[in-house]
Amino acid sequence: MLTENRPLFSSSSAGIRYVCVHDRAGVHMALRAAGLAEYGGCIGLLSPPGAVAYMGVGWWHALMNDAAESARQPFVHVLDCDSSPAGALMALRCGQQTAILRPQNPQYETIRALYAQEKATLLPQRPPSFNLIMPLSAISSLVGYFAHGYCQHQHPENNVPDTRQKKDCSP
Repeated sequence: MLTENRPLFSSSSAGIRYVCVHDRAGVHMALRAAGLAEYGGCIGLLSPPGAVAYMGVGWWHALMNDAAESARQPFVHVLDCDSSPAGALMALRCGQQTAILRPQNPQYETIRALYAQEKATLLPQRPPSFNLIMPLSAISSLVGYFAHGYCQHQHPENNVPDTRQKKDCSP
């Protein structure tokens, strides 16, 4: 099994390229694109915002277990619990090792302490990611993301990833 449901390598997500995936096809497309781009770093599969509330922990784990069966490179996965401490706690009790919970929640510090006790990671916000929305996204866009790091910088006016093609302008 190539996936590891484990804490991220450090509190920083440097070196991990995240893709927000919504379904099985998206997961497999992200993993395939990373392979086509010969991406050697860690792949991060990120659930949609607040997925714990409307899709559930069981759905996420089934999706990640399915991905692990066919993955050819390691990846980590992160479940977004939005502002639900109950969802984050349920995710931890079901074995989720990395989740997101908004720190504005009054129970945030308690949940964070429980994650730390289990050697798991609770992130206070979503990391920058490529949001895979079908059918607008194509495999070529994902390959570009893994190969060149598009979406790594935020555009200041609209707070969305800068996905413009980078060009080599040298003669």
